[in-house]
Amino acid sequence: MNVEEIQCPTCAAPLADAHCAGCGASFQRGDTPDSHLLDHLASAQREARAAEVEAFYSVSPFPGYAPEDNGASLLDRSRRSGFLKALDMALPPDGQVIDIGCGTGQTAMFLSLAGPRRRVLGVDGCRVSLELAEEFRQRESVRNLHLLRADLFDLPLPRRAFASVICRGVVHHTPNPTHALSEVADRVAPGGTLVLGFYETWARAFHRTRRSLSKVTGRPIKALDPILRQRDLSDEKKRIWIDDQYLHPLEKILPLPWVIRQLKSCGLSVKRAIPPMPSTGAFFEADSGTLGVRTRGSWLAAGIKDPDAGLVCVIAERPHA
Repeated sequence: MNVEEIQCPTCAAPLADAHCAGCGASFQRGDTPDSHLLDHLASAQREARAAEVEAFYSVSPFPGYAPEDNGASLLDRSRRSGFLKALDMALPPDGQVIDIGCGTGQTAMFLSLAGPRRRVLGVDGCRVSLELAEEFRQRESVRNLHLLRADLFDLPLPRRAFASVICRGVVHHTPNPTHALSEVADRVAPGGTLVLGFYETWARAFHRTRRSLSKVTGRPIKALDPILRQRDLSDEKKRIWIDDQYLHPLEKILPLPWVIRQLKSCGLSVKRAIPPMPSTGAFFEADSGTLGVRTRGSWLAAGIKDPDAGLVCVIAERPHA
């Protein structure tokens, strides 16, 4: 996506050279002439809790990049994730994708590298995280990825305009998940799909217990956490995991039935939940059998073995007009 394809949040006019031709609003560009980072928050005042979350991620950007990371290693690591591999296969190789709450941009980077003809836009509210993504993008010459710093509640993006919207792990870190979910859902075009990831009540139950125990002991109990048990994970990545999973200043858990109702009120139909992972080629196909108590029970039972600590996804679609 080019900068010119991003619309002004105030008047919906196209942008040129980071300025709105309609109302004159200005955006800040990255530090280099070929930067793909556009900042909509450079001079804006943010809601106090949103500013607190940004300050948190400025210290502990999640997930972090290792010094030895490059395009090939990111592709390899991402393809070892059944979820990311299936997502890549399900998305059009030449389509447009928006990743809202992209953090350091690793999912958006993977989808860009795996599909060089895709147009991918990563959006986040933390400038430090986006600068890490932009540094990696420039180093690896990823031309089909653009980055935008913007508040989730003030997105400078056209409504109902994107065929593929990803928002994985964001709405539960906002002071108003209902509003956040609505803003994300409203970017999905007719016939488009939303991949929404969130901390689910039953799925997150074991981790909440684990986190409570860490407050008693003064540190996470390594034997109870599958990420901290990994011997090949660097100490820095373990530190970032602990910060994100045990010390985050704002977290809300969302019951699956509530999420389904909220998306329905936004005009989207929920087709399936993940996990379980769908069979090959069925990522976006409907499976209402994954939306009930049995699936939530399996999430609860995953407990100590769940590397995502209760992060689940639903796939939703906006019907054609």
